[in-house]
Amino acid sequence: MRPWNHLPKPNRYDLLAALVVAALLGAFLLASKEVVGPYRPASLDLDPQHLPEYALRTGLRMGLALLLSFAFTLVYAPLAAKTRWEPLLVAILDILQSAPILGFLAASVGALAALFPGRALGYELAAVFAVFTSQAWNMTFSFYQSLKTLPRELEEVARLHRLSPTHRFLRLELPYALPGLVWNAMMSMSGGWFFVVASEALTVGHKEVDLPGIGSYLARAIAQEDGRAMAWAVLAMFLTILLYDQLFFRPLVAWSERFKYEEQSGTYPKP
Repeated sequence: MRPWNHLPKPNRYDLLAALVVAALLGAFLLASKEVVGPYRPASLDLDPQHLPEYALRTGLRMGLALLLSFAFTLVYAPLAAKTRWEPLLVAILDILQSAPILGFLAASVGALAALFPGRALGYELAAVFAVFTSQAWNMTFSFYQSLKTLPRELEEVARLHRLSPTHRFLRLELPYALPGLVWNAMMSMSGGWFFVVASEALTVGHKEVDLPGIGSYLARAIAQEDGRAMAWAVLAMFLTILLYDQLFFRPLVAWSERFKYEEQSGTYPKP
């Protein structure tokens, strides 16, 4: 371990990153407080000054769905690739991928609302689950394919070093699959934006539920035929996607490139 006086000094980019993380953490805590509380129907205001808050809420839902998709992928894909249940698990995944996203939303929103009666949490989970179903299957198939096509020389390295199943997964299989998994996560996130309106403007029986977000804002603007509000919603969505790309995906892609496997003699993923 290097002494404190030899550690690199923080620069302005480190300060900016710290401020962004602190702001996101504060927003997440504020949103969480409202989510776990009782559901209070509120009329969406089409005033553009509310769009930053709505964009933040939508961005948090998209980010949470992506994290859940990563967790699902890291569990389901190895089970499908390495166990005797592979045919069944792959068939189930194929069926889930073929099912319409709105079908998952229709089946889940009522159940989750009943699971948390009178709470906003049920509706929020339904919105996150809808986005999750638009992301998870693609990412899982990507990781499954990487596990099934692991180069023979890498398997020989694992046997030579007598890696345990856990070390083999963390030091070999996951790094090898990481570049493709990150790119598929970007594609999955892009696909999730197509279902933002449906996931935030919910219908539970005869009850209309509008969760604060860009999707519900856009749905209200379309219902009222307000072209100006539609344009503001599209702009807010574009800026949110741009921030996700610049602050999250670009650094993640750059980091994952160091694990890229090149088919050359003696070239292996870096630890």
